[in-house]
Amino acid sequence: MIRPGDHPSAAWASLAPGTVLNAVLETFDPPALPRRDLPRVAAAYQRQGAHLDAMRARVIAELASRPEPPGGPATSVTIAEALHLDLDSATELVTLAVDLVTGLPATLAALDDGRITLPKARVIAQRTRRLGPATRAAVEAVALARAPELTEPQLRRWLDDAMTPPETGGNGENGETRASS
Repeated sequence: MIRPGDHPSAAWASLAPGTVLNAVLETFDPPALPRRDLPRVAAAYQRQGAHLDAMRARVIAELASRPEPPGGPATSVTIAEALHLDLDSATELVTLAVDLVTGLPATLAALDDGRITLPKARVIAQRTRRLGPATRAAVEAVALARAPELTEPQLRRWLDDAMTPPETGGNGENGETRASS
């Protein structure tokens, strides 16, 4: 445990999410830490939580890919029972997990790295779900460049604005978006 008077090295704050960061976080005793360190510790826990969310998504997507039936209601029921969720929440979680693993690999990587949170990954998935693969990948790339600095509502608004065809000067054909703006 980090005790009063101890000064944890700042090097831990830049650790990538995973086993080592988790081991360091386990040593902290928040009441013993100076006030200036608490926001960095909270941010590290958030990165670690995002990493765990990405790992959980991979496991759920793997379950959904297995027979009985693949991605069908049995998967949502199984997840609902295992995670003590209502069926709608479990279905949404399964849909998101499969979407991240099969359609949004860069978003899954950003979640795994702790650069974005699960709610931000959900916004990107929901807002890009109806796009074709190439357009979706382009919008995803731009969204991920902005997402770390935006709040979830800001990201949602930005994606909505970026994907709304311009009223004048453009015809909105060919699935084009304004995501590069």
